Amino acid sequence: MLRAGKTLQRIMMFKTILLATDGSDASDKAIRSTIEFAKDNHSKIIGLAVEEVHPYFPYATEGKAGEIARENAKKIADLAAAANVRCEVHIERGNTPYEEIIDAATRYGCDSIFMGSHGLKGIDRLLLGSVAQKVLIHSTVPVVILK
Repeated sequence: MLRAGKTLQRIMMFKTILLATDGSDASDKAIRSTIEFAKDNHSKIIGLAVEEVHPYFPYATEGKAGEIARENAKKIADLAAAANVRCEVHIERGNTPYEEIIDAATRYGCDSIFMGSHGLKGIDRLLLGSVAQKVLIHSTVPVVILK
């Protein structure tokens, strides 16, 4: 309840935001928008990059996938630091990125998930489906999809 003479405090709906990235253009736009939102709302960002491990070829992209995930996580950390937004980043390994995203949101106490609208293109998206769509379907916390 707000009373006269008291300082009006912003109601915090999104205190801790999980920001998932795959390094795509849509993810890069989502990073910038989420950092701006977090700054305006005094939210903390938990950055997440998933090092995707393919179950039938676990060693095929191991080194490269890890390097890409580290670069993607670093991009979140660097941009958040430049904007003076509280942030920590994590890299998870798994063969189902949407499950890693949802599990990380729970593990790190996030009350929302922000992510780009799409990363995969062409036949890969058709065959594998959209990670964003799967997160939307299975998440128990609000999901914000940014274009």
